[in-house]
Amino acid sequence: MKTRLLSLASILCATLLHAEGPDISSWSITVKGGIAYPVLGEFSGSAGEQTSSSTDDEGNVTTTGNNANINSLSWDDAFKDFMNLAVELDFWEGSSRSLYFGVSRTQATGKTTNLGTYNGSGVSATFSDYSDVGLYAGFRWGLGQPASWIKSLISVQAGATIVDGIDAQVTNIPNYSKIGIYKNTTAFSAGAFVSIIITPLEFFEIGIDSGFQYQTGLDGDNSQLELLGLNGINSEGQLGLVPVRILATIKF
Repeated sequence: MKTRLLSLASILCATLLHAEGPDISSWSITVKGGIAYPVLGEFSGSAGEQTSSSTDDEGNVTTTGNNANINSLSWDDAFKDFMNLAVELDFWEGSSRSLYFGVSRTQATGKTTNLGTYNGSGVSATFSDYSDVGLYAGFRWGLGQPASWIKSLISVQAGATIVDGIDAQVTNIPNYSKIGIYKNTTAFSAGAFVSIIITPLEFFEIGIDSGFQYQTGLDGDNSQLELLGLNGINSEGQLGLVPVRILATIKF
């Protein structure tokens, strides 16, 4: 993960250094943190098949299939307590337009949930925690005429999110107590946000920030699922989040 983060950071820095940007009048650093709500996308899909038997000419019976019925899961089914933290560096042209770069961290706690059945037995899974690191760039501009002490900003951004692999501790699947679901993945992300900012001091701002962020699907780990006939489980993985964050900004 560190190598990919350094590569992405190098690309963003090179873009900043070589682009002919606006006339920068000031810059600022913002820290944001709060809860996030998954509102779009499925964590995992459904999978499974019925067993069937056949008898050859010598009377030998061959059984195929896993007699499984694995249910699809939403992100809320598999995880709880999504938290998002971000640090952003803004380069301002005037008081209401900026180009910014950011790094974010999103985490959630894995839950234990009922997956369905396998060979007629109920299966439960306890998922590993969710964790990602995002790198992004975006533009920000003011809405309406800002007052001296309060203003609103709209932001649009795009970048890459590096998501840690996700596995599950499972019950009642013969010979398997832990199975991989998704591999480490670098996903594309994009988002739009609205911030309400209060300026109690000339160099310091506080506010609240919310919006919508989407990231593309995760890479499935089929090293075990395919052997079990359950590789349809990891055919999803897209995630849409609505973070609600408190922010603090220092201006220079």
